[in-house]
Amino acid sequence: MAVRMAVLGCGRVGRTLVYMASSTGRFEEVLAVDVDPRALSSVEGFEGVKPVNVDVLSGELVKVLKGLDVVCEALPGRLGFKALRSCIEAGVDVASASYMPEDPTQLDPPAREASVTIVPDCGVAPGISNLLAGRAYALMDELLELSIKVGGLPSNPNVPLKHVASWSLEDLVEEYTRRPKLIREGKVVEVEPLSGYEVLRVPGLGLFECFYTDGLRTMLKTIRARGMYEKTIRHRGHVEALRALTSLGLLSSERLDGIEMRSLLVKLLSRAWQGLEEDLLVLLVDALGIKEGRRARLSFKLIAQGSPPPSITATAAMCLSVASMLAEGLVKGPGVVTPEELGMDERVYEELQARLKGAGFTVEEYWGGQGGLS
Repeated sequence: MAVRMAVLGCGRVGRTLVYMASSTGRFEEVLAVDVDPRALSSVEGFEGVKPVNVDVLSGELVKVLKGLDVVCEALPGRLGFKALRSCIEAGVDVASASYMPEDPTQLDPPAREASVTIVPDCGVAPGISNLLAGRAYALMDELLELSIKVGGLPSNPNVPLKHVASWSLEDLVEEYTRRPKLIREGKVVEVEPLSGYEVLRVPGLGLFECFYTDGLRTMLKTIRARGMYEKTIRHRGHVEALRALTSLGLLSSERLDGIEMRSLLVKLLSRAWQGLEEDLLVLLVDALGIKEGRRARLSFKLIAQGSPPPSITATAAMCLSVASMLAEGLVKGPGVVTPEELGMDERVYEELQARLKGAGFTVEEYWGGQGGLS
């Protein structure tokens, strides 16, 4: 089957997506779409790849996408929702890796009307975390509690802020300022950013810290549980540094002498972290529920180390795997299909796990282990 696809955005994730897509031999043509000629130059020479210089916010994008089989969307979060609308208008299925502030399920009615299937949040967390949560939800007779703890970080903490980010710095700052939504006593609640602090021991890796982040997203609607949350894992001392930056106003959108403080922080971090990369990915998902009349615990663990940054390659692997399965007709649509719903379908779950394993990411699944719920 000759498949034509586009990758929207040629940043770290997008560039990796383009490389992976061109290497699989499954795609007849891969369009690499970006407004920045410098970003496009990074994918020149990849076999079967055609760079396309287009502003994704312009009407030209719809023309570029029409007639394609599938799209991988890897834009900064502020652009993702608009790009999904363009995919609907073009009539093309899409797997999205953007950490967008909007609720992607809003697009379900227009997507259905256009016979388009959208799978949002196809990254690590949200993304693989949702897939595993959906698996746990399907295997339990009743899900009581679900915890997700995840982090992409440098194995060496001796760097500015004890952290390095390989993905969009805009989205990183957004993660630290967005009020996380959790489930408590069966109800959705909002908490303060950087709250829920705890020290976490990861066997074989040592002590870390973690705190609430807004990663449940679509699962707030699709999964019923008494309690559910996501926490982001960082090296110890990172949260203290972030709170200091917050007290200085550097995570705010306020302006000082015409300069937005948040934008200034992004520039400072970009300079401080230049040449540094994450080389460790930790994802822990723990579910407590009722199975066959008894309390049961199901745990998942994904740990990856090395270069290029495993958080980037895992995101690209997840997004490309879903996009390929969309093109092959293995994902049922139309409309918005969430990653956790893919996890609830055993056939789709097993296929996705096989593809992730083929990309070097093996998820361990075990019953009755030590959980991470608190």
